[in-house]
Amino acid sequence: MIVKKLFIALAVTGFTLASAQATDVKHFKGEKPETLAEAFTIIEKYNAQLEGRIQYELTPYTMAEIHQMSYSLENALQFIEEHLNKTQENLEKVHIASETNDPETVQEKGKEYLQGTKELIGK
Repeated sequence: MIVKKLFIALAVTGFTLASAQATDVKHFKGEKPETLAEAFTIIEKYNAQLEGRIQYELTPYTMAEIHQMSYSLENALQFIEEHLNKTQENLEKVHIASETNDPETVQEKGKEYLQGTKELIGK
């Protein structure tokens, strides 16, 4: 049974017995969120799984599972980062427009900023 699990782990992750270089690792797409709510759900789901797995011996099979779930976690964090960057950009535009007395931009980008922060805090 251990040999079978080892074989599966090696097949899933793309490791060879001779080399464990990053170029030999199989890459996965992972879950990709389309909303902030989905991103946070993915993080909660896989954080719970990761927390459970790292409390025990990390076998090759477990390492393969962790490797695969890390793609979904990375996708979720990247989505959140992109959302935060866009929200920050909108706030910066509000900031500059308020300095230069540009009420149209303050209103337009202010609404976008507020929507971005509402999504971030779940309102």
